[in-house]
Amino acid sequence: MLTDDVTGTVGGIPMGMARVPGRSVLEGAFALLEVLAAADAGAGLGLTEAAHRAGLPKSTAHRLLEQMCGIGAVERLLRGYVVGPLAGRLVQGRGRLHARIRAAAGKPAIRLAKLTRTDVAVCVLAGSDVLVVAAVSGHSASVPAVSPGTVLPSSAAVAGVLLGGAAHGAAAPIRCPEGRIVAAIGLLTAPASDLAVMRRLVDAAALEAGHELTESAH
Repeated sequence: MLTDDVTGTVGGIPMGMARVPGRSVLEGAFALLEVLAAADAGAGLGLTEAAHRAGLPKSTAHRLLEQMCGIGAVERLLRGYVVGPLAGRLVQGRGRLHARIRAAAGKPAIRLAKLTRTDVAVCVLAGSDVLVVAAVSGHSASVPAVSPGTVLPSSAAVAGVLLGGAAHGAAAPIRCPEGRIVAAIGLLTAPASDLAVMRRLVDAAALEAGHELTESAH
């Protein structure tokens, strides 16, 4: 267990961060980052309010916030604590990855939507949420049932691919050059009578998107 008298860092996070009972150090730190990010832009949060929203003891929140200030993940201003430049760079990096995924899956998703005449979604994991980063309508005269930024329920087939649930519907993983699953593409609905055909088309689209992602890395 980590204690206050431990020094050094692990993965850039100070080892002195105290463990919250029932929660890991990282869970506490990310809980604070989440509430700071969710606060009104530029408003900042005072220590008491940040601790309350994150569900942490005030002393623990203070320790974590001050240590994150030390690595640039949080900044302390007169109006309170705000997300720091390090976290901002991480968010920008995630945005660039999402843009690469959208570019790689764009043509395969459009082709899949035309072939199946069904709405197609490309999703990534954002924490424990399954986030839509691209969507294509299966009918040119209508808009997709979901839009980028939508959080899909875990029951959706494309969500199951990322969350490791039982395979159902028509969805497949998109892999990065190293072979890791970085996204998923799938149909929002799939007729049971045509499910086998739909799955083959989705698998082909996922492979094409993975190939495009690999090419863009060179």
